[in-house]
Amino acid sequence: MFGLFKKKEKEVKINDKVIISEEAKLQAMFNYWSNNKNIQFIFWFDDTLRQVESFFASKTSEPIQLLTVRESSSYLLTGKIAVFAEHYPIHSKEQALYKKLNLEQVEVFSSLKEPLFQKFGGDKIIQLMQQLGMKEDEIIEHKMISNAIRKAQDKIEKKLLMEQTAHSQEDWLIKNLPE
Repeated sequence: MFGLFKKKEKEVKINDKVIISEEAKLQAMFNYWSNNKNIQFIFWFDDTLRQVESFFASKTSEPIQLLTVRESSSYLLTGKIAVFAEHYPIHSKEQALYKKLNLEQVEVFSSLKEPLFQKFGGDKIIQLMQQLGMKEDEIIEHKMISNAIRKAQDKIEKKLLMEQTAHSQEDWLIKNLPE
C-alpha cells in the first residue's frame, strides 16, 4: 500500500575522502595507489580521467589501469578495491552502479574545489577548515561529510527534469541545473 511498509533497500556504504584542493586530491590518490597496487580507479567523467592520467604519468612510468564508468564491470573489479575519483551528482545513479558492480563498499576521493562542492558553498567550507587548522593535503573522513554530500545529491536529483550527459562534473551541472 503506497510503499509505506516496503523494506528500505540496503545501500552500498560510501567512504568519502575529502581534501581541500584538486592537486592535493590527485597526490592523495597517487599515494593511495602507491601503497596498494590492488586499487581500481573509476571515473564518472572523461575530463577527470584525463586529468588523473596526466598527473599519474608525471609521477610514474608504471602502467595504471584507469576506467570510466562505461568500461567498468564486476569482472574487471574482481579482487580489486574500487575507488571512485569523484561523486556523480545523482546519488541514486551512484548506488545503482555500485550494486550492478556487486560492491559492498566504495571509496570516493573528492576535492572541496570540485563543482559539486562549489555549488553548495565549498569555498566557505574551505575557509572554515583552514581556520580550524586543516592542511591543504589533509584527508577528512567522517559520516557527517558523507551525509552532507548525499543531501546535496538528493537536492540536485529533485531539481533534475531530464538528464543530459557531459564530459565533466562542471559541464553536467551547467547542462542539467541551469540557474
